[in-house]
Amino acid sequence: MHLDHVLLDTGSAGTILRADRVSEIGMEPEPHDVTHVIRGIGGTEFVYVKTLDAVHLGECAIRSFPVEIGQMDYGYEMDGIIGFNLIHAAGMVIDARNLEVRL
Repeated sequence: MHLDHVLLDTGSAGTILRADRVSEIGMEPEPHDVTHVIRGIGGTEFVYVKTLDAVHLGECAIRSFPVEIGQMDYGYEMDGIIGFNLIHAAGMVIDARNLEVRL
């Protein structure tokens, strides 16, 4: 699945995907899924955790990566948030002066 509208958020500990989008490929909550309550600027939300076979960011692929799945009703149209766990795993370098992200 390709997601076009994602937010790179260095202040978010975890990576979260919109439940509506991942349901398009059959990803749904299952009884054995771990659930969490997350808190942020948008309030509190219940999420479930899935481990993806791989997450691809350009040429970079991170294998067996856990993501949270939630409603993401934050008042913005986005498919997901790339949190610090994925930023770190991918070895991203954020160049704020030049507004660039390198892998």
